[in-house]
Amino acid sequence: MADRMAYSGAKRRLVLAFDLGTTFSGVSYAILDPGKIPKIMTVSRYPGQEAGDSKIPTVIHYDQRGSVLAVGAEEPQVIDDDEEDEWVDEPLRLEWFKLLLRPNSAPQASDIPSPKLPGSKTIVDVYADFYRYLFNCARSFIQQTHAALGDLLWDSVKNDVDFVLSHPNGWGGAQQSAMRRSAVKAGLISDTPSGHARVTFVSEGEASLHYCVSSGLVVEEIQKGNKVMIVDAGGGTVDISTYAFKATSPIEVEEVAVPGCLFEGSVMVRRRAETHIRGKNSTKFGSESYVQAISEEFDKTAKKRFKGTGDASVKFSNLISDRDPAFGIRNGTMKLSRDDICGFFDPGVTAIVNAIRIQRRGDNKAKGSSSAVKTLFLVGGFAASEYLFDKLKTQLTGEGYMLYRPDAHTNKAVAEGAVSFHLDHFVSARVARLTYGVECGTRYDNTKNSHRKRSHMTYIDVAGEPTLGEHFMPILSKGTQVSETQEFRKPLIFTRKGSLKNTTIEVDFLSHAGSAGTLPEFIDKSFSRLFQISGFLQGVPSTQYARPGGGNYCEQEIDVVFSFGLTELKAQLAWMRKGVEERSPATIIYDDDFAVTVSG
Repeated sequence: MADRMAYSGAKRRLVLAFDLGTTFSGVSYAILDPGKIPKIMTVSRYPGQEAGDSKIPTVIHYDQRGSVLAVGAEEPQVIDDDEEDEWVDEPLRLEWFKLLLRPNSAPQASDIPSPKLPGSKTIVDVYADFYRYLFNCARSFIQQTHAALGDLLWDSVKNDVDFVLSHPNGWGGAQQSAMRRSAVKAGLISDTPSGHARVTFVSEGEASLHYCVSSGLVVEEIQKGNKVMIVDAGGGTVDISTYAFKATSPIEVEEVAVPGCLFEGSVMVRRRAETHIRGKNSTKFGSESYVQAISEEFDKTAKKRFKGTGDASVKFSNLISDRDPAFGIRNGTMKLSRDDICGFFDPGVTAIVNAIRIQRRGDNKAKGSSSAVKTLFLVGGFAASEYLFDKLKTQLTGEGYMLYRPDAHTNKAVAEGAVSFHLDHFVSARVARLTYGVECGTRYDNTKNSHRKRSHMTYIDVAGEPTLGEHFMPILSKGTQVSETQEFRKPLIFTRKGSLKNTTIEVDFLSHAGSAGTLPEFIDKSFSRLFQISGFLQGVPSTQYARPGGGNYCEQEIDVVFSFGLTELKAQLAWMRKGVEERSPATIIYDDDFAVTVSG
């Protein structure tokens, strides 16, 4: 177990980490007392379920207007109808909503759940409802658990709470922005710069690494130069990350490959089972209500118990009359063959193995990489599947890997690891998932074939020069390892007719899945528009020039400065005045549609 430093702050604080998962969610926390070593704890008491459970179902029950009726393991109140009662609509059970926040660039396969939202609710609203519930559960647990000091303890920290929100490896700034807005709507933080600063983000892969290190699960691997791969198999996604230990005292870790994110969590096994059951075309049991009942029972029992050694029986009814022998249904029980169930799991197993191979190739290309990763740790709720573990171990052992599944409650890995991320901060460098850059204009060059093909798109800029727009200027290439303190900058020249004093500039920021040398010079459909940087410039020096044909134009040279090494991207604008660099914060406006309702 890694040694943790005593808290050096002057005032008691509370760290709350929310692991909002596709199927199950949890909360971990640490109370920071000055001069004391923080201890990570997990909320293990929630309404509607037995004490000791560290996770609750990621489920919200709404009425048709979008009001919350019940959350987690709680069930909505049942209203008894009589002849004089007004008709009451069935509550809407909303699950798997986490995946609605996935990036537009993520796979859009038809079998990825896309649940409908109630009323005028947006996905930001739904996240806010769930965050609010997790916060209230955490508050009650802390008040009731810490002996006589519970209420006093809470009163001492309630205005000094830092939140750590975890998300899949493949998510970025747009998702983080939406999650922060949800925290504001939930009343967790104020909608101010100081309020926003109380929320930090961590990828699920990095949180799982922190859990493994801080819990002592990888103690034998903590040697300078050693590498480990973390495979966090959850309900919706499987996040794959590779790290190298740069130092051991104190522990310092670097990410050495582009992190992977697959939509192949345990929910996809159920979705394939649903498709199979629906495809049986039984006259009676092909109705959607029966399909869902059988699928839910499969999810609760057969999926968890399956080891790949025999058929499985799914009991969905106690009625002897529920039978259709032609479709394997007798006495309210459906028989699923071994081959059928393997077919539900195996596409995910294949995808995970392929992603691990890609990680290894990326690691081998990393700067300063001297040895390939051999040790893998499988964590997360889906890691409990014996079939998944055995299949992965069989395939990966033959390729020289050693796969371990820690004998611990690794379904808490993300929540507890997120707190460790806040306290211990082992990772000092990360790898760019994409190539990032800005959109700008470029002088037309008749010697370049790519320019001649776009000659019909030239225009004359304010300086009288033929110019092509929609040019991509890369700032950071995919696969580049970036330290937390490292900055990247690009000088941009802004021109205006007339004179310039104070002005607002806007720069479009884009990404591409390709690496340096394979990128298109001009922006096309293969690029994704991530956000726009907006900044007000005051007192920036400008140079005035005469325009051909009369009049003047002005130029300002400004550097766009980015920090990519943190778990959240930061941007600034910089310029020189009288030999001294000055900076201004830039507002990042994400190009997302998460405010749009996804309703039925």
